[in-house]
Amino acid sequence: MTELLGLVFSPWTEKARWALDVRGVPYTFRHYQPLLGEPALRLKLRRLTGRVSVPVLTADDGRVLSDSADIARWADGRGAGPTLFPAEHEAEIARIVDLSERALAAGRARALSRMLADDEALAEMAPPPIRRAHGALAARLGAFGVRRTLRKYGGHEDGAEAHLRTMVAALDELRATLARSATTGDGPRTLLGRFTFADIAMSQVLVNVAPPAALKLGAASRRSFSDPELRDRYADLVAWRDELYRAFRTA
Repeated sequence: MTELLGLVFSPWTEKARWALDVRGVPYTFRHYQPLLGEPALRLKLRRLTGRVSVPVLTADDGRVLSDSADIARWADGRGAGPTLFPAEHEAEIARIVDLSERALAAGRARALSRMLADDEALAEMAPPPIRRAHGALAARLGAFGVRRTLRKYGGHEDGAEAHLRTMVAALDELRATLARSATTGDGPRTLLGRFTFADIAMSQVLVNVAPPAALKLGAASRRSFSDPELRDRYADLVAWRDELYRAFRTA
């Protein structure tokens, strides 16, 4: 059986899961435990130095894929359902995926910076046994993990204003592209006139604006991932994301 290793609250993991689910590809999901799970992940990826991250898919044919877009492409060649990478839209999908990656990185930096000021949210990042037994220790462990993540991916030194500009530029582009796109009958608008991986990728940018109800987050973590500066300004895009979930995220 194909296995997907990931984090339930990660938009990168969600991109991979959504692609697998919408194509009807069977797989087993396994939750990745940061820090504790890293040695095994390095062995799986055959990468003893450098940065490693999830999602990681181990296919039933032995292939190991460690990028959400690569996993989605793999899924697109299997199962059935909407074609996620139609040939006529390849270049535009690549452009939109790149835009989403930049915005996701900026959104992550903003969310984790908010989390560092919220001990309750930090405690929710710690493993449940530690959280139940040692509340104060859980918050310190959570802070260690959050700071490590910020260092790991970099960019946090760019500052809050730079990250805000990146997010605003991506969300404005999303709004403009949706306005130009053709409607798809009674369903939600899509970026390219049909549902593709571009919609999945850009919908995840909104996790760091207003997390979807389906995302498994504690109340304090949800507070950290919500961006008051952007939530009201882009309420139409949050509504679009929610409609997209209702129409295409059935698993």
